[in-house]
Amino acid sequence: MSCTFRPEIELVQNSSRRLRNRIISAPRNSPPSSRSFDNLNLIFVAAYWLSISLDGSFFYILYIDDYRKCLVLAKDLTFTLVVLRTVLDSFQIAYLYLRVHTHVPVPDFVNGRGFHTSKWTFAKNFLCLINGIVSVLPLPQAVIYLVVPKMRGHKFLSAISMLKFVLVAQFLPRFVRMCQLFTKAASSSGAVHGLASGIFHFLVYLLVSHSFGALWYFLAIVRVSVCWRQACLHAGCSSHDSFYCDDDKFRDHRSLNAFCPAKLRDPTSFDFGMFHDALQSGIVEVTNFLQKFLYCFQWGIRSLSFAQNFQTSIDAWENIFSSAMTITGAVFIPFHLWNVMQFLQHINGNSARKIRRSSQMQEVEMWRLFHVLSDNLKQQIRKYCQSVFQGTEGFNLHQFFNDLPPELSFAMKHELCLPVLKEVPMLQRMDEQRMNTILNIFKLVPYTQGMFLVQEGNPVNKLQLIVGGDILSWSSTSVFTPRNDSEFCGEGLMSWAVDQQSGSSTVFPRSTRTVEAVTQVDAFSIEAGELKEFVNQCRQPNGQLPKCFRYGSEKWRNWAAVIIQQAWCRQKKKKFHTSLLAVTPSRFAVSSLRPIRPEAT
Repeated sequence: MSCTFRPEIELVQNSSRRLRNRIISAPRNSPPSSRSFDNLNLIFVAAYWLSISLDGSFFYILYIDDYRKCLVLAKDLTFTLVVLRTVLDSFQIAYLYLRVHTHVPVPDFVNGRGFHTSKWTFAKNFLCLINGIVSVLPLPQAVIYLVVPKMRGHKFLSAISMLKFVLVAQFLPRFVRMCQLFTKAASSSGAVHGLASGIFHFLVYLLVSHSFGALWYFLAIVRVSVCWRQACLHAGCSSHDSFYCDDDKFRDHRSLNAFCPAKLRDPTSFDFGMFHDALQSGIVEVTNFLQKFLYCFQWGIRSLSFAQNFQTSIDAWENIFSSAMTITGAVFIPFHLWNVMQFLQHINGNSARKIRRSSQMQEVEMWRLFHVLSDNLKQQIRKYCQSVFQGTEGFNLHQFFNDLPPELSFAMKHELCLPVLKEVPMLQRMDEQRMNTILNIFKLVPYTQGMFLVQEGNPVNKLQLIVGGDILSWSSTSVFTPRNDSEFCGEGLMSWAVDQQSGSSTVFPRSTRTVEAVTQVDAFSIEAGELKEFVNQCRQPNGQLPKCFRYGSEKWRNWAAVIIQQAWCRQKKKKFHTSLLAVTPSRFAVSSLRPIRPEAT
């Protein structure tokens, strides 16, 4: 029984296996979803920038109560920062989930094929995933609401130091994640160089300056607490005394004023080093967040940009902070200045391109033939100019009109060239389809004042339709004839193209007149080879030319003249013979019967 139904069982298992593979792999490899999320990268970059800025603002949650010599935790500011950080992190968690859902490859172990992508790509995506997870971990919130409330007394300073290390340690992966998001957003939107890049690097510069200023503020408070601890030990205080104002174990430490002179620089009692400015200015005692932020922010910009000669103490963490700030300024400032230069060049380039683009639009509008066109065609050309003009140098007006889209080019030639084209003798009887075909071949050619379109006796290698400007035409047997628009020259080339067979010939007809441009002349011309190719395309399957070409062909006119002459000669000869047969035959009959008469006997 089991052997009988085994093929059906295997078929069902294979079908379920294929269905399971589709369910596993399809949602995670959806290119449309990936492209849609790539378009939102700039929004998430902005969210990351705000989130990292909030990390620096966590350093401002402490301030000093100089009267009681203790530290105060700004609870309202802390709650606000925690809520904002959580909200921004929720956006990053949602983005991370969507990115994992569309980009992380899934191993196909069912069919034994492993990963759909290379191992290097999987490892890179996996590292990005780990970095993204570390970046959104709520470590500052956990330290503030889980660690700080439980660590009272002398352990409060340890909890504050833990918050410092958490914020500094999480800054690097979050900063790297922000740069990755910007690179991906810029590459997907084509804005790697230019305005977006300049703005991003400027915001990074502000972010780094803000972070260093906030850390300088926090380390100044920590340095004061260290001074208090040492002074308290020398004064005989208990090692478990707390310097947190809201702590139950807090005692009055106003007697420490003599041991920690924050307003005066006295290295003999305690050396505050590079943090003396923060203590002397009293910024560590200010409760207003905006004042603290602006003062420390300007200090960070000034210190990072001008690399001040800090007077540091022998404290290890102070020297590490000073060295890190100096190295960052030495590396970051030249790079930032280069990006600023690129940004300014981009702005100047955009301004120059806008000016050139405006001049190009004016040049098109001022072209005299542009005013002859219909209003609808003018509007279409203006829209095309707005979408095509990039403000580049080397703009050629006539080449621009030659490179118009086929629809616009045909419409312009139909309005400008068709009336002149119908005046060419050999093209007057041409049907509309062939007329439209030859219109597409014509190219706009400019002639400046004094140039010769054709010269008498020289070979004619193009047929030209003059649609704008004044010309002067003359020959050796005629006088000067000034003419305006709607003229043509080189019409003898049409007869040459009709009389030529499929073989090539470079013997062009000679011009019978001279045409000179009196003003700027605009003409549409067609080369001899293109004209000959057009005529050959119009031939019938048996090789005969259409009747519209035969009427104007010189060769066909000669053949017609010869045929008419031959027909006339044949008719005349026939008429002559007919007249001979009509003559009276009596005298011929008498003379012919004379020998038959009998002789007389």
